[in-house]
Amino acid sequence: MTRTIRIARESVRMMGRNKFRVFIMMLGIAVGVASLTLMMCVSKGAYERVMDTVNRQGPDLLQIRPGTDIQTGLPSGSREVVSLIEEDVSAILQHVGNIRAAAPVKDRKEIEVIYEDKFTLTRIFGVIPVWAQIRDFGPREGEFISEEDISFAARMCLIGQTVKKNLFGDLEPIGRTIRINNVPFTIKGELQWKGISSAGRDRDNRIVIPITTYTRRLFRDMHLTQIVITVEDTKKLNKTIKDVRTVLRDQHKITSGEPDDFAMRTPQDLIDLAYGTSRSLINLLTGIAAVSLLVAGIVIMNVMLASIAARKSEIGIRRAVGARKNDILKQFLIEGLIVSLFGGLMGMFLGMGGSVILSSLDVTASKITPLAIAAAILTCGLIAVVFGIFPAKKAANQNPIDTLKV
Repeated sequence: MTRTIRIARESVRMMGRNKFRVFIMMLGIAVGVASLTLMMCVSKGAYERVMDTVNRQGPDLLQIRPGTDIQTGLPSGSREVVSLIEEDVSAILQHVGNIRAAAPVKDRKEIEVIYEDKFTLTRIFGVIPVWAQIRDFGPREGEFISEEDISFAARMCLIGQTVKKNLFGDLEPIGRTIRINNVPFTIKGELQWKGISSAGRDRDNRIVIPITTYTRRLFRDMHLTQIVITVEDTKKLNKTIKDVRTVLRDQHKITSGEPDDFAMRTPQDLIDLAYGTSRSLINLLTGIAAVSLLVAGIVIMNVMLASIAARKSEIGIRRAVGARKNDILKQFLIEGLIVSLFGGLMGMFLGMGGSVILSSLDVTASKITPLAIAAAILTCGLIAVVFGIFPAKKAANQNPIDTLKV
């Protein structure tokens, strides 16, 4: 152990004489490890954001949209599809088991809403009372839509927190009147904070009104934009999906061999969709990390080989005063390991800083994890051994007589 410590001290002393060469090797390692750390932080952050979204929306949630594309609910080449109606919800509740609740939903985007001299563009949802339970989207303040509001097509609404901020600032909005498409509505409540969805949408930039009010007083839309369902037993989700598909195909008079005119989305589809949005960034970072680490290893190996040529006299003198081949091997391996570890630490902090910046700018979710730290350290050690062993062996195998002739 004492001999190894002495060799390590000698390695550090020699590295101090060649600061520029050491810096070049450390820089190569730092870039690769930074990319690796950033990739792992983004992967972990994306996973946790997806699982948080699934847990908030519920693993028992089934969404049905018009169209055939599971990603958007719209078939290729079509701007608008109409296929779902409120009678479909009644048929599902009547003929499909394992259903806890189901709700029809109508919505439109980019609708102008005005309060006094302020206005904003938001998304308007027409819903029924049970929708709040299905989507866990009840009021933060005030009251939600009631059955009486549905019966009388009441001109009342609940606003999301982004809408509140844009129109009212610090004012209390409940009881005030806003105009949606120039129709006056009284604010009955504020919706809970929800944040950004897995698809990157602001879930707080919305207004909820009774579905009957939506149809009779605003947009006259007869078709639904979606149906949301919660199931009793998630273990029977696949059978429930099959039964719902059968009922809807029968409702829509779709014959055998014809495609569905609706698309169903499960929590697993949501996970796949969310991963798809961050997969390209993760793949890019993975590629950069792999190439950078390979280049860093090659740089370390070549610089060490060049160092051997420049240090032949040193190697010969050390061998002449009693250093063994194993001592020379250890010295060069330790030098490579020290450079790799310090370069790796530099890269690890750069990667963590990059993950914090990406998260703060909301480019993607990211989270610093112990696994990313462990992976950075392990990678540095592997690079030092894999790419340093050949130069170290070459240095150890130098003929002492030949080295002293230089």
